[in-house]
Amino acid sequence: MQVENVQLETLLHDPANVRQHDVRNLDAIKASLKRFGQQKPIVVDGDGIVVAGNGTLAAFRELGWSQIDIVRTELKGAEAIAYAIADNRTAELANWDDSALAQTLTALRSEDPSLLQDAGFLEDEFAKLLDFEDDDAPQQDFANRDFEDDVLPEAPEPITQPGDVIELGNQRLICGDCIEEMRKMPDSSVDAVVTDPPYGLGFMGKDWDCSVPGSDFANEALRVLKPGGHLIAFAATRTVHRLAVALEDSGFEIRDMIGWLQWQGFPKSVDVSKKIDEAAGAEREALGRAKGAGTSNTNSLGVYSPEYNDTKPEIDDAKTWSGWGTALKPAQEPALLCRKPLQGTVSENVLKWGTGALNIDGCRIGQGDPAWPGPSDGDSGWEGRAGFTGGEWVSGLTSGGEARTQQGGRWPANIYYCPKPTRSERDEGCEELPKRIKRNKLPSHNGTGNFRSVDKKPLPEVGNFHPTVKPVHLTRWLVRLITPPGGIVLEPFAGSGTTLLASEREGFTCVGIEREPSYCDIVRARLDKLVGS
Repeated sequence: MQVENVQLETLLHDPANVRQHDVRNLDAIKASLKRFGQQKPIVVDGDGIVVAGNGTLAAFRELGWSQIDIVRTELKGAEAIAYAIADNRTAELANWDDSALAQTLTALRSEDPSLLQDAGFLEDEFAKLLDFEDDDAPQQDFANRDFEDDVLPEAPEPITQPGDVIELGNQRLICGDCIEEMRKMPDSSVDAVVTDPPYGLGFMGKDWDCSVPGSDFANEALRVLKPGGHLIAFAATRTVHRLAVALEDSGFEIRDMIGWLQWQGFPKSVDVSKKIDEAAGAEREALGRAKGAGTSNTNSLGVYSPEYNDTKPEIDDAKTWSGWGTALKPAQEPALLCRKPLQGTVSENVLKWGTGALNIDGCRIGQGDPAWPGPSDGDSGWEGRAGFTGGEWVSGLTSGGEARTQQGGRWPANIYYCPKPTRSERDEGCEELPKRIKRNKLPSHNGTGNFRSVDKKPLPEVGNFHPTVKPVHLTRWLVRLITPPGGIVLEPFAGSGTTLLASEREGFTCVGIEREPSYCDIVRARLDKLVGS
């Protein structure tokens, strides 16, 4: 196949072309051409009539470009017409993997927002895709799904309304904007802040998720905290510096960074060897379907798939760079540990305000805890040490007066390992909420309303559809670390309510603020189950 560069005036649109190109389509083609150039030639017959690529030719003319790359075909008559139809029809028969597409577009958007439109997607289309995206699930293959039968259930009307204040157990949930609600709170009125704010990656398709909390949040958090009070705020590895700057500029001391290790993220890495072969136009030898952790189980933008088409590097440079990628496996999420400046010394501040110190003994890591890093053969290494009795480390009292013990008693570190919450943990208490299809799967059905996955199994429906739920075990450890006995915890971004659940279990009072009524319904359901049990 020989590529020629010819003048547009020598070419003719196919008068028998049955494919229509509306304004939206031509605008998308033009945006792609302007951004990426012409990356593949159009197909022309011996008479200069375009067989495949009429839309591209039209876009060239609207752009005022004078030359275009073509390849010539020997097909004529009925065969040329059939090929032109097949060229379009075969593209139509392919389906998107919407979950992988959503992650890919998210990566594009975070790299350069204009790439989203240049790839042919509008913001509202992108947002709809995110409705089915999940942060912690392997991507699925939906190649055989029938899109014509896709019918999505409408989101139910939330029970909670903006402005509602709900009291459950010792916990208070406020449905509203956190900045506005924090401004209503008295100075120095809370003992600790434990929060999981937006990461600023645009993952959730919401305006408020496109940046990390800034100076307004930091200033209000500083004001409502008692002197010496600690704040723990989660962030993404790529945006944690922005949150740190906002907190430090407001007057917080950055004391440390805690790393939550969970090992369950999926690498979003480009296979460098594949890209080298693609750039050279080399066709790789197919080796069949494979599973595992190689660099090839990501697409061209690094979206992970648990099973992939394995191929063999073709040219020498591709062989040299086989096994090289562009990203690590995301296995940890950082959380900033900050403190409001003390009034006087630590001892003076603790005696006056009850804040300023960390609950070391109450947060020691022992055998049986998923974060335990020591031996598992029963030898804790603490026999004979003060405070270690009967295989347990006596670590003081909970805020409710109950004796607390920790196996092993290892000094708490600035890393903590535990897995992401199971689906049963996320959904506990949400059994009576209106169900939604699990977010990482775009549902389809056969017209009966019975949504099914590609393997014909019913797709899971969940009550807790929040995409970034933290484990209660982790959050209990965090609130216990920085909150004095009987203290008040503030969570300005309550999400699905994990900090409120953790505070209830630890005997603290949490004031949670959440602006999304549908998420407030989840918090209420989860907390009601805990308080009522």
